[in-house]
Parts: sequence; C-alpha cells; structure tokens
Amino acid sequence: MKKYITIIFIVFITDLFSQDMELTLDQCIDLAIENNENLKNAKLEEKISKALSREYLSVGLPQINFDGGLKYNHDVPKSLIDISRFMPGVPEGTEQEVSFGQDYDGRVDLFINQMIFNGSYFVGLSAAKELVKLSKKLTRRNEIDIVETVQKAYYTVLNTKKRIDLVNSNLDRLQNLLHEMKQLYENGFIEKLDVDRIQVAYNNLKSEKIKADRLYKLSNEVLNFQVGLPVGTEVKLIGNLSEDIVNQFQYNISDFDYSNRIEYSILKTDKNLKFYDLKNNRTQYLPQVYANYNYGYNTSSSNYNLFFENDRWKSFGTLGLKLIIPIFDGFLKRSKINQSKFKIEQIENQMLFLERSINLQINQSIANYENTKESLKISKENLELAQNVYNSTEIKYREGVGSNLELIDSNNSLKTAQNQYYNSLYESIIASIDIKKTLGTLLKN
Repeated sequence: MKKYITIIFIVFITDLFSQDMELTLDQCIDLAIENNENLKNAKLEEKISKALSREYLSVGLPQINFDGGLKYNHDVPKSLIDISRFMPGVPEGTEQEVSFGQDYDGRVDLFINQMIFNGSYFVGLSAAKELVKLSKKLTRRNEIDIVETVQKAYYTVLNTKKRIDLVNSNLDRLQNLLHEMKQLYENGFIEKLDVDRIQVAYNNLKSEKIKADRLYKLSNEVLNFQVGLPVGTEVKLIGNLSEDIVNQFQYNISDFDYSNRIEYSILKTDKNLKFYDLKNNRTQYLPQVYANYNYGYNTSSSNYNLFFENDRWKSFGTLGLKLIIPIFDGFLKRSKINQSKFKIEQIENQMLFLERSINLQINQSIANYENTKESLKISKENLELAQNVYNSTEIKYREGVGSNLELIDSNNSLKTAQNQYYNSLYESIIASIDIKKTLGTLLKN
C-alpha cells in the first residue's frame, strides 16, 4: 500500500509543477494495477462473492422473528345460530345473532425456526467457498493481462525512443557531411550533384524523424492509457533496451504444470463448482428436518381501556418439528442430475482442448523466441560490419579515393542495420514476455 501512496504522490507533484514523470517498469505496473477499471470491478466481484458466501451461511443459523400488533374490529363478524340446541324449551329453529370476537384484538409472539438437516445447505457452503476462489482467480487473470500489456507498451516506448535517437544521430552525421559538401562545392572541388545526393538523403531522414516522433507520441499515449494516467501526461521512462534483458531471461519447461496457467486453473475451479451442483441435485433425495418454536400473548376486549390490563393477556406457545420427505417429482431431480453430469463432461473436454492448446502455445512461443535470438545475433554482427564499412568508406571519401555514392550507400546500410538490430532486440524481449505468460510465470506470487 505504501508504494501506491508514493506513486499517487508522484503523480500529484508532477501535475502540480508540470514536470516530466519518471517511471520504472515496476512503477508502471503498480500504477496500472491501481488504476485499471476492469481490475477494480474484478476486486469488487471478489467482495460480492464473499458477501454471498456469508449470506448463504446465514440460512443455516436460527431465524428469529418478533411479531406483534393491535387490531380494531369496527364491524365484528356475526353469525346466526340455532339457540334451541343450547337452551332447552326454546322452539327448534329459533335463531339468534351471535358475534364471534370483540372490538379489540392484540397479539405479540416470538417465532424461532432452525434448520436441523438439509443436504443442499451443506453442499452450498462448500460451493460458496469455491465461488470465492473463482472470483480471486478471475482477479488474478486480470492482473496477468495488465502486466503483459504494460510490459509490452513499456518496451514499445523504449523501442520508439531508440529509433528517434538513431535518427537524430544519423541526422547529425549527415548534417555535418552536408555542410562539408557545400563548402567543397563552393570551393570547386566537387560537383553540385554530389551535394544534391547528400541533401536527398538528409531530407529523407528528416521525414523519417517526423514519423518516428509521431510514433513515439502515440506509443506514450498508449502507455499512459494502460497505466491510467491522463492523456497528454509527459512520462520519462527509466530504462533502456539492452541485450542484458534477453541474456538474463531463462525458461524451464521440465517442471511445467498446466495449473500454472490461470485459464486452466479457472476451469478446474469451474469443474469443482459443477461437481457441487451435481452433489446438490443428488441431496434432493434426502429428507429435510426443521425445528420451530413459537411463544406469545394475545387478548381481546370490547373496551379499549381494558385492552391494556396485564391479566387479560393470555400466553400461548408451540414447539414443533417439521420433516419433509421427497417421494416423487416427475423425475425432475434425475433430469437435473443428468444435466450436471453433462456439464462436467463439457468442462473436462474444455480442459483437454486447453491442454493441447497450451502445448502448441509453448512450442510456438519457444520457437519464436529462439528465432528472435538468432536474428538478434545476426543483426548484431551485421551492425558491427555496417559500422566498419561506413567508417572505412568515410575515411576513403575524405582521402579522396572514394565516391559520395559509396558513402551514401554505406550510410543507408548502417541505418538499416541499426534499425534491424533494435527491432530484433525488441522482438526478443516481447517473445520472452510471451513465454512467461505461456508458462504461467509472468506474475509471481
């Protein structure tokens, strides 16, 4: 938490004084994890699943309710009865109106219900815990995606920055050469054609610089978006494209476990949930037992003033046991059990397919990485050769035994070799990130 507070403070100070923000790769990742809206929602989903788990737990705890109320019967129910049955001597069929109840009724009671046994409840408790695990794994999947995206965006910015540095270096070299050519032309030592050739190469390089600047700005905006910084924030990255990044990277597939891949781990948890669903459907054949207890007081009166006298409130209470035994439901439970079995088979098929896909991804990522390393090695050799050729050509030209065509051609070859080298280096770094994600080691615990 302290590192997040530090980063937020840096952002505040940067906005306050409009200075460039300096960030390392780890700080970029921390910012992205702190600011990413999808990750925030995933963490909220974790809290929701935990709350649902606690909600389900409460179902098995005693359910206690207090009920009470007062009622005024403005028109008491009445019935006609044959009073001859109660009064001897009265002619049969003599009816009299009788009120059942009084003007005022009152009741207060406490009701307690406790589940004794319900197979679905105990299965549901385990399923609720598994659901919490699933939400945590979904959050981790988001974090892995963020780490991958930010790392690639980070190295893309460094790569485009290196392109700009190369263009600027080449521009300085050609500008000095163009200046010398113009002086030689003015002194009559060379033709204007020689100057024009250098001028064309210089103009083309200026156009390339404009494109590189735009690409660098765009890559910065992409990184800002990924880490959650406002558009237009100037960020200076602490780090460089270096072969050390590639040389320090190592991978080992001998102890690879499919569960290292978050996608596979999520499927395993989903399979466990489907098993709990199957188990829950099977428990529907078991009986359910509930206990309940009820105690309270009631009263009635035709006089409101007598209504609140204590001796008029009469107690009552019940203690009960409820047993539910399923007998026949039209084969509903059996249908649900079959559905659960089929869903488990679906998950197992998905896991088998994912295993084969992971195997292919591992082979592809390793092959790609090894190819980029080989390209990097060749590009480095070509860069050294191109630099030597250019140095020799420049010496020959200055000594008057070489043409400016050879100089321009060697300069273009050097520029191409430089670009190829840094592209190969960038591709090797990206390939190493892909291997880490493929092997499930991109985000350490």
